[in-house]
Amino acid sequence: MKQNLLCLAAVALLMSSCSGVMPEEELVINLQEKGAEVAPSMYGIFFEEINHAGDGGLYAELVKNRSFEELEMPEGYYAEGDVLHPKEVCNHLTGKVSHGSFRWTTEPVPGWALQAKDASAAGMKLTKENPKFQSAPNNLKVTIKDASTPVRLINEGYWGMNLVKGDSYRLRTILRTSTDYKGKITALLLSDKDEVLASAPVEVTGSNVWIDTHQMLSPSATAAKGKLALEFDGTGTVSLDYVSLFPEKTFCDRPNGLRTDVAEMLQGLHPAFVRWPGGCVVEGISLANRFEWKKTLGDPAARSGEYSTWGYRCSYGFGYHEMLQFCEDINADAMFVCNVGLGCQYRMGDASPEDKIAYYLDDCMDAIEYAIGDVTTEWGAKRAEQGHPQAFPLKYVEIGNENWGDEYDKRFDIFYKAIKAKHPELILISNHGLGGTGKIEKTDMIDPHWYVNPEFFFQNTKIFDNHPRGKYDAYVGEYACNANVGGGNMRAALSEAAFISGMERNGDLVKMASYAPLLENRNDRSWAVNLIWLDTDQVLGRSSYYVQQMAAENRPTYNVKSNITMSTPRSLEYSAGNLGFGSWNTQVEFKDMKVTGEDGTAANLDLNNATDQKGTWTLKDGVLSQTSSETPTRYIVDGFSSNHFTLECKVRKVGGDEGFFLYFGLSQGAKQGYVYNVAGWNNQTTAVESVSDGRTGGVVSERVSQSLENDRWYDVKLVVAPQKSELYMDGKLIVSYAPETTPLQFFSSGYDEATGEVIVKVVNAEAVPYPLSVKLDGVNQVEKTGKVISLSAVSDMDENSFEEPKKIYPQESEFKGFGKNFSYTFPPFSYTILRVKAN
Repeated sequence: MKQNLLCLAAVALLMSSCSGVMPEEELVINLQEKGAEVAPSMYGIFFEEINHAGDGGLYAELVKNRSFEELEMPEGYYAEGDVLHPKEVCNHLTGKVSHGSFRWTTEPVPGWALQAKDASAAGMKLTKENPKFQSAPNNLKVTIKDASTPVRLINEGYWGMNLVKGDSYRLRTILRTSTDYKGKITALLLSDKDEVLASAPVEVTGSNVWIDTHQMLSPSATAAKGKLALEFDGTGTVSLDYVSLFPEKTFCDRPNGLRTDVAEMLQGLHPAFVRWPGGCVVEGISLANRFEWKKTLGDPAARSGEYSTWGYRCSYGFGYHEMLQFCEDINADAMFVCNVGLGCQYRMGDASPEDKIAYYLDDCMDAIEYAIGDVTTEWGAKRAEQGHPQAFPLKYVEIGNENWGDEYDKRFDIFYKAIKAKHPELILISNHGLGGTGKIEKTDMIDPHWYVNPEFFFQNTKIFDNHPRGKYDAYVGEYACNANVGGGNMRAALSEAAFISGMERNGDLVKMASYAPLLENRNDRSWAVNLIWLDTDQVLGRSSYYVQQMAAENRPTYNVKSNITMSTPRSLEYSAGNLGFGSWNTQVEFKDMKVTGEDGTAANLDLNNATDQKGTWTLKDGVLSQTSSETPTRYIVDGFSSNHFTLECKVRKVGGDEGFFLYFGLSQGAKQGYVYNVAGWNNQTTAVESVSDGRTGGVVSERVSQSLENDRWYDVKLVVAPQKSELYMDGKLIVSYAPETTPLQFFSSGYDEATGEVIVKVVNAEAVPYPLSVKLDGVNQVEKTGKVISLSAVSDMDENSFEEPKKIYPQESEFKGFGKNFSYTFPPFSYTILRVKAN
């Protein structure tokens, strides 16, 4: 990381004299009390084709729709204008037919345009006539009727092509020319103003058979928004099956390789593993457009591609072989995510028939064999045919993606047993979270996911502290602070740094983690917040990128115990607010609702009026029913607001996966407050969660094991006072919570055996400097001079941008004040790592 000319240590000491500095706390670290080891596998990356992360991003291909396959739809899908409708299938969880609509293009030939004298001079249309590859059957027929002004077929790539002066570009064209075409074809590289930067002749045979041509072009000037054109100066018909333009320079000089600057950005995270291919693309909107790894092998011109879950066609250019090769190039292990015969359960949710499960299992076993099988095996031989006889570094297989329920559990067990029997060395991961592993027999790892607001991560750094050990390890496969943080500001990054401290501290349970999503082309943001942004000629990391990088570069060998892990929260009072009812993927009924005030008198509760409602609610004969499977549902009662009352009611779970919600203290239009989540997390846990911006913001209370039976009425009592709330069921206290401020300072400490250094990581998410007294116990000698690495911002709302890509960027400095006892003042809105030599 870059050295800072102004010593941050000096700045920190100056800050300590400011009137806005907080009182100094003491952090006592005992190096003789060894905590959990932090696994070398802790930090990895999660790749998914979303936001044009691959096509138009990491994958170096410059031509969009190179195989002319972009208008191909999954079987049974149809388009109306710019909307794609999936085939209606039965969701296996609900038993109901699912409906959906997704993004579609109205371009007649996506990515391609004709430039001619006038509209009658030339035309183009897609055909499947005599295809070169049956797997990618579309070709483009260009008919030129008037070439008095040469006709150009132009491709602008993915929002422009970055053409660099002096660099070379490989053009591959598969075409056939009819016997009546007598002209020449010239390949041109153009600027955004149509200036010719390079040209090369393309072979013309006039034989009406497919020929595969190759040219090298080198532009005379740089153009960040360049174009490729094929120019025709004769009349007749030309058919094109494939047009590809690739920079000669790719990451590690791999053919069909990766864009160097983007790949180097990923390498800069020092990932221990790479997860591929996702994500929701694994399942597809439905099984009809799931990601199929076998179709990503071989000649790129023969790859079919597939309409992506995220609203555009994936070319399959960055395929299975390319992913495995990238892992080898950056010394990372590979993780393959397989499909168990389930479509995305958040979308269509179809399930393959029972007799097809074996097909999906065989497909997974083939993928494993391609990666690590001996060359004498069928798929190991295919790997060798691609020039890689030695095994690739496949170490992990995740069985399914974000699947749940009895059907998934049954299929997981089938896959787990079969894979372990043949490949016991592989680590197998289930989709279960912290709420339990359902009905499966065994898993090596679970995979909880969190997409949350900053308060969730600040409030849940201890979420792993008391989780049971011994049955499995945890892989936090997808996590990000992505709510109420703009495109990804410093507050998001600091909350993630705080959460990371909890993962490291619990390294005996949490062995792996990967932020998601990874990449975003600035022209296609399908997901609100992503780690790395790119354009044709630029790539930048958000502040969260540098948090990830700093954590990976400063991973201790093991934790050492300290007296505190966060600053001390202060007591709060509940705000007066609305109360309400709800559920999560569960059908539920409430009746005999009664509210009494502080003085014991009955309060008016008009259930006929809801100030906020989501789900399918009916009120009949005094029973309030919710019958949908939405996530979440809510019915917030209008006309009642208090922070001192008792709610009594009866609740019955009718169906679904979980229990019920009791909202209270909701203010700001029912957007802020709290909710008792009863028998949530797959009907296994009860806890209080905060509500922020209308979403659950994370657990704030203790977690209590609890499940509900179907069709049983429970007597429920919620007692709310300004400084405490309590939930009783059938007369028994289940859980209570006294509201507190959210801590904004977090500490973790460990020891690096390789360098002999104590590593202290501190998050200060407040707007004032934070002084800290540090005491190192259990050491013989401490060197005065050490290293400080700090990421800070003027405001927690600050973000990096294409105009200021390093507005928030780690600064490294030397500090000469370390000792067995020392003080350090941490800047406002900062993530700081101290490295102290200690024996």
